[in-house]
Amino acid sequence: MMIKRLAASFGRLQNDTLTLKPGLNIIQAPNECGKSTWCAFIKAMLYGVRTGDRDKAGYLSDKTRYRPWSGAPMAGTMEIRTRGDDVTLERKTDGRAPMRDFSAVYTGTGEPYPGLTSETAGEMLTGVSEAVFERSAYMSQAGIRVTQTPELEKRIAALVTTGDEGASYSEIDERLRAWLRRRRFNKSGTIPALEEQVAGLGRTLSAIEAAVEESAGMRLEIEKLEKRRRELDSALKLLDKYEAREASRRAGQKLASAKAAYDGVYAQLTQNGPAPDEAFISAVRGELKVLEAYQAMADAEKRKLEENSQKLAIINNKLTATTFGDSDPMRIVARAEALEADISRHSHTGLPAVAIMLLTVLAAAAAVYAGLRPTGIPLLLPAAVAVAALGAGLLLWRGVKRRGYQKDLRRLLERHNAGSAAALKLLAQEHAALSASARDAGGDVRSAENSLASAVARLDAVRESLRDKLSPYNISPDPDTLERELDRYEKLLQELAGAKMEMQAAEHAMKTLRESGGMRDDDDGITVPPDKSRGELAAELEAVTRQLDDLTRRYNMTLGEIRALGDPVILGSEKKTAEETLKEHKAQYEALTLAVETLKEANNELQSRFSPLLGETAGRIIRRLTNGRYEKLTFDKTLDAFAKTAGETVSRNILALSAGTADQIYLALRLAVCELVLPAEDPCPLILDDTLTNFDDDRAKAALDYLTALSQTRQILLFTCHGREASYVDESKVNIVRL
Repeated sequence: MMIKRLAASFGRLQNDTLTLKPGLNIIQAPNECGKSTWCAFIKAMLYGVRTGDRDKAGYLSDKTRYRPWSGAPMAGTMEIRTRGDDVTLERKTDGRAPMRDFSAVYTGTGEPYPGLTSETAGEMLTGVSEAVFERSAYMSQAGIRVTQTPELEKRIAALVTTGDEGASYSEIDERLRAWLRRRRFNKSGTIPALEEQVAGLGRTLSAIEAAVEESAGMRLEIEKLEKRRRELDSALKLLDKYEAREASRRAGQKLASAKAAYDGVYAQLTQNGPAPDEAFISAVRGELKVLEAYQAMADAEKRKLEENSQKLAIINNKLTATTFGDSDPMRIVARAEALEADISRHSHTGLPAVAIMLLTVLAAAAAVYAGLRPTGIPLLLPAAVAVAALGAGLLLWRGVKRRGYQKDLRRLLERHNAGSAAALKLLAQEHAALSASARDAGGDVRSAENSLASAVARLDAVRESLRDKLSPYNISPDPDTLERELDRYEKLLQELAGAKMEMQAAEHAMKTLRESGGMRDDDDGITVPPDKSRGELAAELEAVTRQLDDLTRRYNMTLGEIRALGDPVILGSEKKTAEETLKEHKAQYEALTLAVETLKEANNELQSRFSPLLGETAGRIIRRLTNGRYEKLTFDKTLDAFAKTAGETVSRNILALSAGTADQIYLALRLAVCELVLPAEDPCPLILDDTLTNFDDDRAKAALDYLTALSQTRQILLFTCHGREASYVDESKVNIVRL
């Protein structure tokens, strides 16, 4: 198979193309230009993208890692030449499954190419499974170290045996060991389980035997306890009969006593006539309270009348004690005020009196002046004398009138013990207030008289009603004796009720005894009670019952355990079957152990055949890659390498060598595996992703020389980030692609 052209929408590749030729192709590009992506794309076009891988810490699955950066679906085409035919492979994303939609057609025609499907394309074109392809022709940047897998192991086994790739030592060994582990692994597996089953069944059978023996002993003890319980039940029933007869006798006596007490009390109640009931006594007591209330009301109204009458008498006495008597005080006050006004009017003070006095003085002065100057005014003197006489007369008259008024006023004030008209007025006002109080007090007296009359009337009505109520029972309505009589009747009624309750209780007890069958009037020969009291019998019965219940519970639990443990016959049969199965599984375990050991010996034989062939082929290649420095390689079954130089006698582990030498040894191993394992017919391309990075210049040139020679029979794709590979080769013989 040879790859001619690639077109990819894959990771950072966005519809990028890559054209290749037969032989050695060196694809040169700086870092992060998509070299590893192209390698992963080729593998994805052949085998698809594993959708079952999941992302985890430090690892991204291919479906996540190579999701197109552009956001477009993952897709691509690959044009190849296989078995003389030009074929175009196409993969597209189907829903959420990347690169699942697959097609293979003859290039340029669109006619389907037979035999290729999404699942089988890689193995049909390369001749090997994806796991073998990854460990041989596909050398990724992650490392070229070869690890063992069942698929690679099958291919190796096919080289040294018949060519059948259907058997893998590790798969068969793991299957045989899985069968061994199913039979015994430490304390797990069918053999330990069967051993435990046999032991458990033995323990169960022993437990059943012990439980059966124990249950038999408990059954005997249960029978003894049941017999004793029946004896105690009989004794208690005998005691019940005795107590029932005694209870019947006591109940009859109690009933007779209660009836006699009731009759005696009833006779006392009815000795004077009909017996009053509690409702009648309650009604009489109610009317007594009403009578008492009306009596209190009448007494209150009487006291109120007395208080108002006394108040009116006091006011009347005060009125009688005043100086006005039956006279109108205000008329007397008006008279006093009028006299004061007259006195004030005839007083020497005031404008008229002053005018008279002034005129008299002027007349006197004129008379004196006329006497002194007779020639002055001849008529002035008589006139002055006349005027002065008139003024003096007027003054004298006013004085006489004023003294008369003053005398009348004084007599008036003295009669009423007042010092002035104002004081007399105050006395008149007090007299008026007392008169108003007397009128009010008189109204209160009349109101109290009316209320007292109403209360007395109601009191008489209640007394009459009470007298009517008491007359049928010959009870005196006298309040002094009525309360005591009511108390006596009430006490007798209480005694009668108590006697009635006692009688009813006795009758109920008799009825209960009769209904329960405990009423025994016959003499069945029971004359004395049992030798033990009820408490002793009940206590012993309770103890026996408790023991019996506990023993019965344990007995039932034992029976339940026996039933839970199973049928001894069935368990014995199961034990025998388990013992036979155990014997069979132990025999199988021994046979499987022998098979594992035999298979191991056979695998060692195969390794002894394959290791020299692989070591010889890889040794031939390592001599070319290291310019003869290392001449021999050996590998164990895990493909760990040991290298020997030309001048040494002892091989050294690859872990002791430099990283570059280790890469060269693993490259030699991979190329040897490709030579031995991959089909020679229509060989698939070798894909190398920066495989020569750790090679020095000399060994890199030697590796390129070997790859150039190998490319005559197989297409080789060498991806590199360096320019030295292109400078070392003859560009006329090598296809150099610079991305």
